[in-house]
Amino acid sequence: MYSRKIEDVPEKLVVNHKPVFGTFKGHPQRLDIRGIFKPYGLFPLPTFITNLRIKSRLTFSFDTGEYIGTVRFIDAKIAGFAEVVFWNKATNQRFAYHALTGPRRRFIPHNLEKASTACYKKKRYTKISWDRKKNKFSVMFNLKGDSVRPSANGTFTADFNSAEFCELTCCCPYPTRRRANASYMASLPLQGTVILTYPNGETKDLQTAKGNSLFVISRVYLKFYSTGEFVSCTGSIKGKNISFKISSEIEGAVCSDKINRNVLLYDGKVTPLPPVRITHPEGIKEKWVIQDTENMVDLTFTPLSVNLNKINAFLAKAAYYTVYGTFEGSIMTADGEKISFKSLSGLSENYLIRL
Repeated sequence: MYSRKIEDVPEKLVVNHKPVFGTFKGHPQRLDIRGIFKPYGLFPLPTFITNLRIKSRLTFSFDTGEYIGTVRFIDAKIAGFAEVVFWNKATNQRFAYHALTGPRRRFIPHNLEKASTACYKKKRYTKISWDRKKNKFSVMFNLKGDSVRPSANGTFTADFNSAEFCELTCCCPYPTRRRANASYMASLPLQGTVILTYPNGETKDLQTAKGNSLFVISRVYLKFYSTGEFVSCTGSIKGKNISFKISSEIEGAVCSDKINRNVLLYDGKVTPLPPVRITHPEGIKEKWVIQDTENMVDLTFTPLSVNLNKINAFLAKAAYYTVYGTFEGSIMTADGEKISFKSLSGLSENYLIRL
């Protein structure tokens, strides 16, 4: 069965201008890949110029039983993007809110010990913050509706000290060893509430509910033209929390068998997963197939609702498909336990970015 060594986390992910590749338990104090020497193989450019090519992304995905969704921040240096999108699992109704922001010095923080990020726009206030010493992780959003969408207010809190909390850090070649793609992932039990206020004044209040969440921060030296896709899940099976993120966006990267970012977080334990192939022969809106060659991942993903965002800001253009659907199949832990399921709610994403 496939295995990948989980090493002690280094103090820094870039040492002497070279990335430190690997899969690491826990987290570094900072998720920072700035300062790599000649990441694009050209003549030496000042690092402050190559650092501008680093794209950062922070995502908080949640499943409360009634609602499933994601809070996302994207920092492309020349512009930022914040989005909250969630679905009512009983009706498949989609609620999507987004905001485009101008350049910021630090839209997504490097510090994994204590930090916060926020979109302060009056109609799209969204904030995520964490403080490990005080055992606090919180997500808040206050989103103004319109004639079609209700206003949405949400608050979630999570516990770093929970027995089911688990985390992993990965730093991978992208796609060569000159460039790096670093990510931090954590599965956190959560509790929270969502209040929807419709244009007619009707209010729907989701009473404080418990669920699970997947918190991900990633940084990558972006190419001028990048595409990728991944599937993710955060929920519960037989009373045990499960989260996974499986990507095909680094297909073709060197050492992908030994170093990749695919991971299963189940019942407080971490299982590194092998490279996979994701296909959707009939299109993004039809069934996806996710399989590996090690018999650890054998999944299908059936889309139920698609959210498309197109961004055209300054010199950057991007298209993001966020898809809500259900998983069926099986996935295996490092201990050899086969987890089988049907109709497990999850999300997938397909994106294209052009600079």
